[in-house]
Amino acid sequence: MVQRMDLGLTDNHIGGNFEWEREPCCDLLKGAVDDEQFVFVSNFVSGQDGPNSFYIMTLDADGRLARSDGLSISYCPWCGTKIDARKRYPTS
Repeated sequence: MVQRMDLGLTDNHIGGNFEWEREPCCDLLKGAVDDEQFVFVSNFVSGQDGPNSFYIMTLDADGRLARSDGLSISYCPWCGTKIDARKRYPTS
């Protein structure tokens, strides 16, 4: 069973509470965002129609944040594909 951590991040940076415009490359990455909340998705995007920034919050041995910012990932840790997923944003 996955235990969710309270990292003090705002809701718009945590998976599972938004719809995808373009889904992640594989079910493992999508599940890490939507279900496990292990991989986080920023509201920052690359370019006009680019992907959102994905990152992982690193923890030390006692479960505390090892660094204040996340470790940015550009390629899927499971399938190796360049991440091109994007959150759906309101049109108005």
